Amino acid sequence: MRRSRRKFLLTGATATLSVGAGCTSLLEGENGGSGDDEDDGKGDGNENGDAIPAADWPSFQRSPRNDGYATSAAPTAEPSKRWTTTLSGAIGDQVAVVDGTVYAATDDGTVHALEAANGDERWAESLEGGRTQCPCVVDGRVVVGTDAGELVALNAANGKREWTAELAGPVAGPTAADGTVYVGTSEDPTAYAVDATDGDELWSTGLGLDAVDYPAVTDDGVYIGAERSLEGELYALDPIDGDQRWVHEGSRMQSPTVIEGDIVAPSLTVEVLTASGVSHRQFGFRGHVLSSPAATSDALFAGSTGGRFAAVDRGHEWNTDVGGRPISAPAVTDEAVYLTNGGPELVALAVETGDQRWSRPLEGEFATGPTVADDAVFVGTDAGELVVFD
Repeated sequence: MRRSRRKFLLTGATATLSVGAGCTSLLEGENGGSGDDEDDGKGDGNENGDAIPAADWPSFQRSPRNDGYATSAAPTAEPSKRWTTTLSGAIGDQVAVVDGTVYAATDDGTVHALEAANGDERWAESLEGGRTQCPCVVDGRVVVGTDAGELVALNAANGKREWTAELAGPVAGPTAADGTVYVGTSEDPTAYAVDATDGDELWSTGLGLDAVDYPAVTDDGVYIGAERSLEGELYALDPIDGDQRWVHEGSRMQSPTVIEGDIVAPSLTVEVLTASGVSHRQFGFRGHVLSSPAATSDALFAGSTGGRFAAVDRGHEWNTDVGGRPISAPAVTDEAVYLTNGGPELVALAVETGDQRWSRPLEGEFATGPTVADDAVFVGTDAGELVVFD
């Protein structure tokens, strides 16, 4: 370890839920971002002390915990299309929305900033080696990684480059918490903590496998998935110095979710680990789980490549068919769960029962996970279409 100052397995099987024995409850206590909290309109808290305004979705799955829980209002009845636009390339992951601006990264290496209200473009910046990912907006900067081994911060207002950090290899998507950006690399697998203000490296730690996008971060740990072929590992690192606390092996690993002190590891199935890395619950599908689950204090929400989607625990236990193709990382509010399937289409389900409230077909062959922000649902496609429903 150095210290200084400084992806898709397609399975068409029909899926059914199987819950592991030996655990009576997945979630204990209160989640700082749950529907049980009082919302004064200023935002919801998280374990890192950051306040996320209710209308914003600043990074993958919204919070540093990757829980996908949004306090913004979103359409539960049949929605209307606010606007749609076609960007410079395919959109392969969620978009970020902060202060009325949408940030999207396309596969041609361009980062776009658009008005959330009408889709007008504010700026676009092309990055050498840039790739499609969910941008991370932190302290007035839009942070993205590139396949050229750079972590780049652009000024959120005008797109000008503010700093560049040279890392060990192609960069997986970042997560920010308390003014620090956490990220991993592949080829020379390494986890990093980088200062969001100036790009200085705070620490780095070697990994055994290639890092996957979007670590989950709390005050107590940095949890980063890694995989190569069918191998998978989940690393727990100290957020202060990067020391490895434990590593958990799985068949393949995706971006983790943290909820109620538990670490949720999507590794073909969904495995729930304690803070010390001990597995105490597992559930899965005959298809594979290849996206991060969403979570509230009431339930965990996950889907599979077999087209099944389920809510687990505290009165929200249901299991429904939403189409026989891969399912994205979902977004969840107090009223509904939003996801995309391989139709592609955007689907809204009732959070209590799983009943379908509405669906909308999308252009292309693949759709990103939904972003719930600014009283709307934003979704992109591999055809380069960005569409907003409210």
